[in-house]
Amino acid sequence: MPTKIGQVTQQRYDEIIAGDRQLVAQMGRAQFTIGDHALETEPMRPQGGSTARADELFGVNTSLQIYADDIGLSLSTVLNYRFTAHRWPADQRREGISHKVHTILASIPDAAERFEAIDHPPVNDLTGLRCWTTNLAKKHVGRRPDRPGTVQEKVERIHDLAADEEVAVQVTTDVLRRPAVVAKVLADTTTRQAVNQAQTTEHRTEVMHSLVQDDAVAAKVASDVLRRPEVAARVAADDTARHMVNRAQADRSRQQADAFRRESPVAPTIRQIERTEEFVDLLGVAFHRFVREAGKAVPKMRDRSWSGDEREVLLSNIARTRATLDWIETAVETGQVDMDEELARILRGE
Repeated sequence: MPTKIGQVTQQRYDEIIAGDRQLVAQMGRAQFTIGDHALETEPMRPQGGSTARADELFGVNTSLQIYADDIGLSLSTVLNYRFTAHRWPADQRREGISHKVHTILASIPDAAERFEAIDHPPVNDLTGLRCWTTNLAKKHVGRRPDRPGTVQEKVERIHDLAADEEVAVQVTTDVLRRPAVVAKVLADTTTRQAVNQAQTTEHRTEVMHSLVQDDAVAAKVASDVLRRPEVAARVAADDTARHMVNRAQADRSRQQADAFRRESPVAPTIRQIERTEEFVDLLGVAFHRFVREAGKAVPKMRDRSWSGDEREVLLSNIARTRATLDWIETAVETGQVDMDEELARILRGE
């Protein structure tokens, strides 16, 4: 199956190209002819001085406007053809190279350089052949090509189109929705700093929340920022945050204590001491309460007479208390906590 270009075969495309090249050559000759005639009507004049500008304004343009009107072209087109014809004498014009390429290269000021350039076309990246195209001609004279090829040329074209801030904002918003683009943009330190500086507190908070979804990252960030006194002060002013910090501290202390009791070789001894302390504290509280209540009650007994039943109840309770204290003293001195029958009977109030 023959190769197709567009909707035609390669053979038919070659036929079209051969014919159209002849048409372009004919158009180029016509454009040069119009330029030669315009140049004959109004030869190029020396540049510089007010007289030259006055002649250009009131002489050349006036006569060439008449010429342009008579052949149905615009004045700017006629002036362009005239300038190209001036820059390219007949013996320096090249068949097979379009009039447009001659016009672009006409901007090379030095005649020798200009004539040298047209005979040494650059390599066309698409075909790999040396030839002149309008894009290559524009690149040669330092102008931006109509069809950017390299990354830099594409960037420059986008900069031209995004000169308006609204356009720039829309384009930037669109391309930053592409993760690969965002990653490369943020790899540039200057760009990253500019983005960070432009963010409001709300934007920065949103970014921080997205970055600290991982608990390990969140813990590291919180640890770092809480070392700044002004940050710690603001966090502590938030009731919920302060409560959570206090709760975390208590949980951590309890976890550390539990781990110590499980893992430390001295943990059994410590637990024994703790139980002893708890026991001593319990008895101490009981004794303190007894002494305190007795200190309140005994002074109230002054000048009070007791009935027989009242006296019997009080003396019975005193006996029980004395027996209990004796029992505790024996346990402390001997370690024996056994209770004989007599003690048991007294404690039962019998």
